[in-house]
Amino acid sequence: MTTHRLPPLHALHVFETVARLGGVRAAAAELNVTPPAVSHQLDKLEGFLGAPLFIRRGRNLVLTEGAHDYLTEVRPGIEAIGRATSVATRQSQREVLTIAAPPTLTAMWLMPKLHGFSELYPDYDIRLLDRMTFNPEERGIDVAIEYRFEADPDLVSLQFLPDELVALTSTDYAEANALHSLDDLKGATLIETERRLTSWKKVLAGRSWLRRQHFFSVSYSLHAFEAAARGIGVALGNRANAERMLAEGRLCIPFELPSETLPPAPRYFLSAVSHRQRQPRVRAFWDWLVAEAAM
Repeated sequence: MTTHRLPPLHALHVFETVARLGGVRAAAAELNVTPPAVSHQLDKLEGFLGAPLFIRRGRNLVLTEGAHDYLTEVRPGIEAIGRATSVATRQSQREVLTIAAPPTLTAMWLMPKLHGFSELYPDYDIRLLDRMTFNPEERGIDVAIEYRFEADPDLVSLQFLPDELVALTSTDYAEANALHSLDDLKGATLIETERRLTSWKKVLAGRSWLRRQHFFSVSYSLHAFEAAARGIGVALGNRANAERMLAEGRLCIPFELPSETLPPAPRYFLSAVSHRQRQPRVRAFWDWLVAEAAM
């Protein structure tokens, strides 16, 4: 990358102000400094450039031709610096709570509830990241909702939601295929979520017809729920994640899964590095989320 000599930025700001307002006194008033201080900055920039910036016409200062061309080039940069500084200043005045969570839990369970947290804590901005588990080396994350079998011993962790597995489909699909038990799934389309750690193949293990079954695979449970709601087949998902679509009637649970068919399932853990977990914004979210999960 080519290295360029940069002018004194304060002097550049003063120069732009004088050029815009047409005089030293007006610029001094806007900048809240004395006229001699403005003149000093102009002399400083002229010394750097090795060329005059203004000529006097009566009481007004008029840009030289070279200064006019220079200002045309640098003004967009000055404005960009001003905008970026305003944004950075606003950001520094507000605390940002960065939350990592699995995408389906975020979209289906957390997102509909977050407005309640924002109403209680309006001074916190919220940033959401998609993560299944939390890597403490990723230092920009304040708190994480993890989907895993056991808590990470290096983190402060609390299990706050079970992974209560249920079969999910549309009412029309359940009725058309007379779905009342696991064995009724023979011949149905089974919707698999590639990133889900518990699958239909594990739940239905040992059934001779499984290898001839038709599967429809997606990456995330939220896609599986949508496919099931549209009558493509039967998905396997978390009851809490599906609660909104169940309440809306877009999904139904055609039958409960026998507990003896379910393999060990991951759970949802609320996790944070210990020193971050003690921060007020993290503590506020932690307590709020635990209360929401208990409702």
